[in-house]
Amino acid sequence: MRDPHQNIFYYYRGPSKRLETSLYDDQVEDNTTKSLINLLEFSHKVGFDRLIEDFLRLAGVRRREIISFRLQPAENVSRPDALINFVGGKVYLESKVQAHLDLDQISRHLKALGNDDRLLVITNNTQDKDLLKKISDPRCIYQSWGQVHDLCLKIVKEIKPNKQLTAIRVIFEDFIKYLEVIVMTEFNGFSDDDFDFWSDRNPHYVPILRNKLESLAKLIQEDLPLQLKKYSYFRVGNVSRSTQDDRAWVAIKKPENGEDILNQCNFTIEVSKSSLQINTVIRNGRTDNLKKPLGIFYKKVLNDPQEFLRVVKRIRNEAKFIVFRRLPRHGKFLMSGNERWEAFFEINLHDIATKDDVCYLCEILKKADVSPASPGIHVRHSIDRKDGILAKPEELKKEIISTLVDFKPVLDYLET
Repeated sequence: MRDPHQNIFYYYRGPSKRLETSLYDDQVEDNTTKSLINLLEFSHKVGFDRLIEDFLRLAGVRRREIISFRLQPAENVSRPDALINFVGGKVYLESKVQAHLDLDQISRHLKALGNDDRLLVITNNTQDKDLLKKISDPRCIYQSWGQVHDLCLKIVKEIKPNKQLTAIRVIFEDFIKYLEVIVMTEFNGFSDDDFDFWSDRNPHYVPILRNKLESLAKLIQEDLPLQLKKYSYFRVGNVSRSTQDDRAWVAIKKPENGEDILNQCNFTIEVSKSSLQINTVIRNGRTDNLKKPLGIFYKKVLNDPQEFLRVVKRIRNEAKFIVFRRLPRHGKFLMSGNERWEAFFEINLHDIATKDDVCYLCEILKKADVSPASPGIHVRHSIDRKDGILAKPEELKKEIISTLVDFKPVLDYLET
């Protein structure tokens, strides 16, 4: 796995007790703007003006002769993040990565502008475009970091093989990668680094992997079909560097509800060393507790094997049925945050074909239900890490949603 610090735009951060949750701070805001300005200035200095021309076009400015680039220029009433001076005007930049847009700040910036100047506002939240309409000033232009990313990506793809342009391509690719792993403007697919983390648990990659799962969940959330709308809430688990853990996950579930005993039965998307896994999860309780999901599932399957077989036949053939032993990490008791899942039994779903097969599954669940362990169940579809679909966000999103729809009968079966 390539260390993120080998990217020329990545940087070492100061000491932090919570690296996973404190990635987005003032340092990220400033460094991202600085990285963009550095790329623009470098490209201009070496005579590769395609970027600055296209970038100014985003700001509504036609091609002009560039005079200078500056960071955090001090104006009379405000301090924008950056400034591009060109003949006949200026483009000021105000960028946000995680921080919220402040309309009062934007209004102060606009007071420093001349009639031919522009204020380009770049944020992660595309809804800010509508928010800026409240100011109603044609000199204020909105673009998203996603559009900046797309612009750079388009330029790189159009650079023809040429030794003189090798350095340009390398620096563009590093900036694009920086936006993808730090700013996370959009989900851009998985790479080998995401799977190699489990072999080389670089602490600086923890927030990168976590943010990637979060952005994937948001992409899926935006496109959930009607039959999955009640599973519109998602939660990203902590990415642990402990050798006890071998995967990172995001749960797609119903909103938290203390009265719903099946609330912890949901979908998960998990990244392991070898694959991306899409699961339906049945968890919580023991086989003899009819007030908990495992007890409800066990009794339903035991009492009516044929009904369970009908559910199985509705699900894709390549899916697997996996039984786990849920064990406490420390001590003798299972509690939230104090459990690890140990694989106990696995079978291809299409091999569950008879009443005897179903009864055998019930025996397996009982064998996994020995204190201090409790059973847990995954119905799983795996995508091998080498599968090209993992690098294609739209295709991957469709495949995941299709799988969730396919697996939903398992959760429906539990609730009826």
